Amino acid sequence: MTDLPADLPADLTAELPTEADVAICGAGPIGAATAYFLARKSPGLRIVVLSDDPADDPGHVSTYRYSGGSIRWTWADPVKREMTTETAEFVQSLLADGVDLAAIENTYHLLHTGEHIPALNISASRLVSHLLERAAEAGAQIVPRAVVEGVRPDGSGHLVDTTRGTIRAERVLVALGAANALLFPETDAELEKRQLFVLDLPVPPERERMPHTIVPVGDGFGYAFVKSVEGRLRVLVGQEDIVEDDDLSGPVDHWDTLLERGLATALPWLREAQVDQILWGVDIAQKKLVLDEPAPGLLLAGCGSSVRSSAWLGRTLAERLAA
Repeated sequence: MTDLPADLPADLTAELPTEADVAICGAGPIGAATAYFLARKSPGLRIVVLSDDPADDPGHVSTYRYSGGSIRWTWADPVKREMTTETAEFVQSLLADGVDLAAIENTYHLLHTGEHIPALNISASRLVSHLLERAAEAGAQIVPRAVVEGVRPDGSGHLVDTTRGTIRAERVLVALGAANALLFPETDAELEKRQLFVLDLPVPPERERMPHTIVPVGDGFGYAFVKSVEGRLRVLVGQEDIVEDDDLSGPVDHWDTLLERGLATALPWLREAQVDQILWGVDIAQKKLVLDEPAPGLLLAGCGSSVRSSAWLGRTLAERLAA
């Protein structure tokens, strides 16, 4: 896997409280960032983060752990540009403060347009761990091993049923990634599988600064980049719309098909590469932002590739939950 589960602060093993002002379901990039901003800006607010991020993650719905971890902030779409720019500036401030996010500063190189776009590559799990630790220091309570089973109305608030009991909260954020759709099937989010091929290619010094290279292949795109995987720099390759893969149950090794359909022609240095590992996760399709409020005080939030927009999402949701 790309990253291990986000570490919870060692002393946060308290039982599930019966009440909270805000319950945040999910401790991935969106939930952790929301807890971070909310706890720091609203001291005294009773904030409980319900976390369940097992190491095996059988459904691979903790997608941030298997993501590329790239943040680029030059987009034609103004909303996407605002979201990623704010997140990039936030991450850069953490790096300036000495936070170790296994960051690599590089560029996106769009071979078909000749563009070189500034970018960062980080460890998503290290970012999430940092946000949770700072949120806990500011007063948020992190409850591990609390699988959310349902949310139901209760007067002016909501009851959140978990495997560790039930908690009542005035306001609830559900940010469980792809699992949002399991609890709220009426949500607008469509799901897709995303996977990355970790190759056996060496990463000598001259390749360490390789840009995140994007090339058109048929009706889709292929991309190759360097990332730290389990503490070691590796070459990773992903694709969009070159090979259709609707199987959400596990990885599919279509590496040879990718090469045959044109990836090897566009990037011939990949011809001799072999696949060491496939990183896969179930994410929101088309990297779409999905925000919904099915009932007053109940927010659903999901975003494909949420790492790159996490600071904007966390701040925005914290402002809504604090109001």
